[in-house]
Amino acid sequence: MTSIRDTAPPWQSPSGARARPVAPQVVRRVSELVGADPEALAQTLGLLTPHQLAGVAALPDPLPVTAAVRAAALDGTAGALDPEDRHLLLTAGVLVLDRVDVLLGATGAPVERLLAPPLAGHLQLADGRFRVADPRLRAVVHEDADLTERTAVHAALATELERVGEPGAARWHAALATLAGDPALADGLVRLARQRLGQGCAVAAHAIAREAASHGTGDVRARAFLVAGRAALLAGHLRDAAGWLERVASTGVATVQEDAERARDAVLALVDARPLDRATGASAPRRGRTAALDADDDDPPGVRLARLVVPVARATVSSADRAVLAAVVEALARLDRYPREADEVLARAVVTAVPYRETAAWAGADGLSPLAEAHLRVVQALVLLRGGDAEQAARVLDDAAARLPLSHVVGGLAAEVARRTGGSDTLAAGLRAVGPDPVPAAVAACGDLGYVRPAAVPSLVVSAVRTCRGGPDGLADVWARWADVLTARELDVARLVADGLANKQVADRLCVSVRTVEVHLGRVFRKVGVSSRAELTVVALRPAS
Repeated sequence: MTSIRDTAPPWQSPSGARARPVAPQVVRRVSELVGADPEALAQTLGLLTPHQLAGVAALPDPLPVTAAVRAAALDGTAGALDPEDRHLLLTAGVLVLDRVDVLLGATGAPVERLLAPPLAGHLQLADGRFRVADPRLRAVVHEDADLTERTAVHAALATELERVGEPGAARWHAALATLAGDPALADGLVRLARQRLGQGCAVAAHAIAREAASHGTGDVRARAFLVAGRAALLAGHLRDAAGWLERVASTGVATVQEDAERARDAVLALVDARPLDRATGASAPRRGRTAALDADDDDPPGVRLARLVVPVARATVSSADRAVLAAVVEALARLDRYPREADEVLARAVVTAVPYRETAAWAGADGLSPLAEAHLRVVQALVLLRGGDAEQAARVLDDAAARLPLSHVVGGLAAEVARRTGGSDTLAAGLRAVGPDPVPAAVAACGDLGYVRPAAVPSLVVSAVRTCRGGPDGLADVWARWADVLTARELDVARLVADGLANKQVADRLCVSVRTVEVHLGRVFRKVGVSSRAELTVVALRPAS
C-alpha cells in the first residue's frame, strides 16, 4: 500500500511555488472552522501534513491556531474575556455533550453569567443546549490553556457527567484527565468506540479508540488497535487505517486477526483496486491497479466495480452501512445487463439512507459512516449520468465531495463521473490530485451514455431526485395537497426532512430549536399518516394518483 502510506501527494501551485493539493472535504471542513478569510485558510492548511490535506489522515482537533485565526477570533474581545470567561469557554469547547446543565455543574457558574456579555456573544443557548458560536475562539482558548488547566477541566467534566448519568462521556473525559495511562479505563473506551462505530460515527469512534489504545494493555490494546483501524477506514482516513491495522498484526492476539484482515482487504480494494478473488474469497494477488481489476475482462464494467466494493462491505460494522453497501454492490452488478433493476435497488437505498452527520457523534443517532455514504453518492451520480441527467449527477457529486471521502471509492469512479458531467472539471481534477486515476472499469462504466440508457427509459434515481427538487411530476403536487392539512411551518419541516436533512439541520435552517422540529415532525407524521422519516420521504416521492 505504498501509494497511501509511503507516498505524499504531489505539490503544485498556481504561483509556481510548491503547494499541496487538498481534498474537497478537507477544504470545506477547515473553512468551516477558520472562516472564509483566505489568509487564515492558507495559513492553517500550511500547518497540516500532506496526508491530512489529502483526506487520508484525520485532522487535529482543535486545528492549530495561526496568527490570522487568532486575530480574527479575538477581534474586539481580547480585553473583555477575564480568566473565568476563558475557563467557561475552555470547558464548553472540550465538552462532548452540549448540555448547559453539565457545563454549569462542572464550572460552578450561574446561568446568568452565560446570558450576560461577553459570554452571551460567544455561547448560543437554546432548550438546555449550547454551542460555541465561533470555532476559532474555541481553538484559541484551548491553545492558550496549559496542560494543568485542561486536565482539571476534563476531570471536573468527568465527575459531573458521571453524576448526571452519562457514563460514556464521563469515561472519555476521565481518560483525557489522566496524564499516565489507566488500564481500568481502556476496556470501557473500546466498547464505547465500538458502539459509536455501530452508529456510523466513524470519526468519533476513531478518536475514542485512539485514546483507548494509549491506556490499554494486552488483549484490550489489540482490540483498541482494531477498532481504531476500522473506524479510520470508515471515516475515509486510509493511511491512518493502514497504520492501526499493522499494529493489530504486531500484537499476535489471535482473536482480532480475522476482523483486521477484512479491514486490510478493504484498504487494499480502495488504495490498490484489489478486489476479492471469486474462488478463494481472499484479496487478489497484488499486480497493480489495472491488472488486479481487469483480471476478468469478460465481466461487464459494473461487475468488476462491484467486486471492489465487496471487501468494504465485509469490513463494515453498522447494519446501516452494510445495507447500503449491499445495495451498491447489487446495483453495480446489475448495471450493464439489467439497468432498470439496478435503478430500483439504488433508488430504495437513496430514499431510505440516513446521511452521515458530523454533529451526531455523541448524540446516539444512527446514520451512515462517511465511507459508506461516499460509495452510495458516487454510484448514485453514475446512475444519474447514465440516465441522461448530467446536471443532477454533478450536483450530487458537488454536495458529496464537500462532505465525504470520494477520491478512492469504487476505483476512482467519482473523478471519471465528474469529468463526464461536463461542468465539474475542477472537481474531477481535485479528486485526481488527491486520489488515484480512475481504473479502466470506472471509465468503461460511464461508457457510451446514449447507448447505455436511451432517453425513453428514465432512471428511478433520476425521477426521485427530480421529484425532490420539485420537478413537474413530483413534490409540487404533494406540497399543494399537504398544504390543506399542514401548517406553513409543518410544511417547511416536511419539505426539509423529505430532502434528507436531520432534525438538527432542519432546526438550523429554520432558526428554531431541535425540540420544536421534533414537535412539528410528530404532527406531520400524524396528519400525513406515516410513522417514520423514510416513510414520509417515500410518500413525498409518490406521484399524485
